[in-house]
Amino acid sequence: MHFRRNTQHKRDVALGIDLGASQIKAAVVRRQTDKLELVEYAVRTLPPGLAKAYKGPEFAAELQQLVDGLKTSERHAFVTISCSSAMVCQAEFPPVPLAEIKSALKLNSAGYLRRDFSAYYLDVFELKKGTEEPKGKAKGKDKNSDPAKDSAKTNGTANTKDSAKTKDSAKSSVLVGGATKEEVDACRDALVAAKIKPEVIELTAISVINAFQVGHPHSKNEVVVLIDIGARMTSINFLFEGMPLITRIMHFGGAQLSDYISQVLVLKPDEAEDEKRKMSGPIQELVKTAISPLAREIRSSIDFFERQNDLHVSQIYACGGSAASPQILAILGEAVGTHVECWNLIESLDISHFNGETQRVLALGPSLAAAVGAVIPRLS
Repeated sequence: MHFRRNTQHKRDVALGIDLGASQIKAAVVRRQTDKLELVEYAVRTLPPGLAKAYKGPEFAAELQQLVDGLKTSERHAFVTISCSSAMVCQAEFPPVPLAEIKSALKLNSAGYLRRDFSAYYLDVFELKKGTEEPKGKAKGKDKNSDPAKDSAKTNGTANTKDSAKTKDSAKSSVLVGGATKEEVDACRDALVAAKIKPEVIELTAISVINAFQVGHPHSKNEVVVLIDIGARMTSINFLFEGMPLITRIMHFGGAQLSDYISQVLVLKPDEAEDEKRKMSGPIQELVKTAISPLAREIRSSIDFFERQNDLHVSQIYACGGSAASPQILAILGEAVGTHVECWNLIESLDISHFNGETQRVLALGPSLAAAVGAVIPRLS
């Protein structure tokens, strides 16, 4: 799902940049014969509040320093963003070319998506035939019966189609993703000011799915949930045989856990972050309380999916900064009622050339999924 189209051919090496709410990350990835190689990476923690705007000379300077830390001279980048206006939803169209669907949405987004997205850049991803109607789907369910659908914290939802409606059988199902033109243009302008040429700008929720499709082999009829826990945004992705069925974007992330610790213990933000990393017994109790909104959203989403489909979620995987903490995932899994496993994309990449830094790179793995996922579809 792109906001800017890449017109160049696929390449053997590519640069991915992930613009998060607390950190910006870069990853250079090379396609080898049998696997992908992480050539190099860079991570910068942003000053508080700077990423909320994604604009201005200060943000451009941070981007400049990020890429200056790389040995590669490549400045054409595939960029993924986790901005406050990000949305993903599912829609149905007659089987027409994607270009016609995009034109229709541009002219009348409210007519197709039940909301006016004229201030958004939108792009469309066509689901493979059968993806929106997995085998064994229960019939006669009300697709609007999701108790979490109207959650104030949920910004985008893609729901599965009712297979009982045979009159719609000729229609194709697509995912529509987007963000406001203001935020996307601000990102683009900052990148250009930093002498970075954005080939593509896409949503982090899509980038991590791209990465997961490569880094985690799927089984037939397998449904898994992939959760990407960012600083202030979490995507909850239901994947059937590796393809997305439902995607939710929730305004909740690791920063909310730190904010709660800071408020309760009257600590400065950096002190709260330090306590969260240590994860002592008392801090774990605070995290249990703070993480409950996310746990409820995940649980209700799973319950809704399994009611609507004669399929069972086999596993929950998590990536993102918070996924690097075994204690946080254990607390989340206990609250959801299902084990949550850390998915570390770096384990499936070649990082042998990092030598003594291997453990350090592996520790960053859950955080680098989006940056790596942004380039995977563009590699030959």
